[in-house]
Amino acid sequence: MPLLGHLQLTSVLRGLRGPTLPAEQADQPAPVLPVGIVDRVPADLHARALLAGAPAKSADALVDAVSELDARERAQVTHPLRPAPGTDMLRLGTAAARQTDGTTCGSSVLAMLAAAGDPPLAYWLVTGRTLAGYRPAELDGVDDAAGPAVRFGDLQQALKARSTARAVLGLLPWPRALGTPPWGAARVARFPGVAYRSVLVDDTRSDEVAVVLARAARALDRGVPVPLYTGGDLSMGLATAIPRHVVLLTARTADGFTVYEPSSGRLLPLTTDEVTSPGGPVPALGGWSHACWALLPVRP
Repeated sequence: MPLLGHLQLTSVLRGLRGPTLPAEQADQPAPVLPVGIVDRVPADLHARALLAGAPAKSADALVDAVSELDARERAQVTHPLRPAPGTDMLRLGTAAARQTDGTTCGSSVLAMLAAAGDPPLAYWLVTGRTLAGYRPAELDGVDDAAGPAVRFGDLQQALKARSTARAVLGLLPWPRALGTPPWGAARVARFPGVAYRSVLVDDTRSDEVAVVLARAARALDRGVPVPLYTGGDLSMGLATAIPRHVVLLTARTADGFTVYEPSSGRLLPLTTDEVTSPGGPVPALGGWSHACWALLPVRP
């Protein structure tokens, strides 16, 4: 089927619904402290904790607690989306920041997004400890388990439960075997200074894809990561022509983006051409070939 082989569900939905990209606001969210650039730890960490909603007592305790960590753990708390020198693997303590099963890519991305904007949450993921009685919202109902791999897995499951609840018509739960729907992820996604809106991406419409990528790039320039859903098309079978995976754009590069890919736990390069002119499987897209949905930051 040469004409239909590269068809995706998002192409059909875009044709039925028309353009879905929200108008960009003239007054963009105020810049936050960039998650991939800032090198000063104590002052920036304190300010980021306050921006994330931590009380002053917790932010004060965070600065003292992080100063007592070794250099590896200190870097993981201050910049969870930056791998250690010489590797592309993101780690929380000794654990790779990987999804725990085939349905938690979205909740892994939501967890790392929240940790990047909330240092007390990153500190909990790395150490298992909270500060001055403050628990970030993501930890409601989550136990302080021993071991970073277990904590990250528990957080994934908690975020998956929240992002799938009432995701069908605002009333019924989304089937958990299908992972996290984009609109459910947008409802749960948290980063200081912004809210997120889910936007269809039909990569057969190059002009619209260019606008989405430009919006994502501007968000990254302000230090705001952008979740991206990926998938296949009919050439790989009907079941692949839908959103199948979620990754996180973490920074801009000269020819594209740096991407957190949760099935591997790695930070991988993604070129703009790989999104605008899809071909074969792309490692940074989780082995899929198309971008099909994005969560774009908007003013809350």
